[in-house]
Amino acid sequence: MDVLDTLDSLSRSLEKSSKLAVIGNMAVDIIRGHIYDGTGFAPLAPATEAYRGTGKPLQDTGGLRDSITFKVDIDQHMVSVGTNKPYAAIQNNGGVIRAKKEWLWIPAAGVRQLQRRYGYSPTDVIRGLKASGYLVFRMGRTMVYKEKRRSRNEEGKLQYQVHVLYYLKKSVEIPARKFFDLSDREMGLLAQEADIDLEQL
Repeated sequence: MDVLDTLDSLSRSLEKSSKLAVIGNMAVDIIRGHIYDGTGFAPLAPATEAYRGTGKPLQDTGGLRDSITFKVDIDQHMVSVGTNKPYAAIQNNGGVIRAKKEWLWIPAAGVRQLQRRYGYSPTDVIRGLKASGYLVFRMGRTMVYKEKRRSRNEEGKLQYQVHVLYYLKKSVEIPARKFFDLSDREMGLLAQEADIDLEQL
């Protein structure tokens, strides 16, 4: 192959790469839009809503949405769109999460504030509460905490304020929330914008 043929081949390759990048950017925007819109998603479980407050599913921290990216393959024949979040697949497809050890620790209302103070893991939260003078113990399938000293209620009687920390479960079911699908209409928009035949890529 002579120099002109090589340059011509490179030019076509770069043009194709540019078109694939257009598709990748658009696909990322569409999928992120699915998460932002949240239409048709199963609502938050009551325990999840109590923990994180009201809001749309998949939009707690924005980490999942922001992790959606694209990459053009080095040989310029393919663009892939994906995420590096390990929980993305089960959030999209649904399924059951089972405890690897004895229990799953599901945070209760108010735990988010404790996590900000002591750390994210249950171990961090429990250690922090104990260091701050609270008693932490298990009641059935819940972990709870209370002050070591009793306080007086409105009637002046001494009482302990007991707060639920975690619900202990063997498994939880995650409903499917199909944010990572592209409809035929959306695929058509990608092809129209890039001015290419997607079946030939």
